[in-house]
Amino acid sequence: MTSHTEKTTGTPPGRRLSSLAGACILLTALHGTPAAKAADAPEPARATTVRIAQLDIKPEFLEAFTVAVREGMETALRVEPGVLAIYAVADRQNPAKLTFFEMYVDDDAYERHRNTPHFQKYFHTTKHMIARRVLLEAVPVELRDKHAVNSGLAGK
Repeated sequence: MTSHTEKTTGTPPGRRLSSLAGACILLTALHGTPAAKAADAPEPARATTVRIAQLDIKPEFLEAFTVAVREGMETALRVEPGVLAIYAVADRQNPAKLTFFEMYVDDDAYERHRNTPHFQKYFHTTKHMIARRVLLEAVPVELRDKHAVNSGLAGK
């Protein structure tokens, strides 16, 4: 893992890391449903690429930022097969501190996602709303949820 923090200057998010964001991994990963576990159904895709982002949103933009995020997340999950899950949570003490947990089939899916029109729209719409951005490039060790008993280990 590599880590660093940046002041937002309009530079698209790259492969930056945050030690605090690692706790977000505990949120679990949504990888399948009981229907996907049926005997004749293919096994759900395994995430090999995980990104965690911590964003400090300028308080006066929090509502507009949330609207843009919801739109971008909904579109990505609906139209991009390589995007497996995107979660967004707010700090209980400071709702302008957001943490995102994103899972992709592979690095190529992540790069394709960053180049989609809906991601570019989100990025350019919100870049002035973000006071601080810390990104974590992570490798799945174990991802589980109640629907997929074992979503896979890194290296499988």
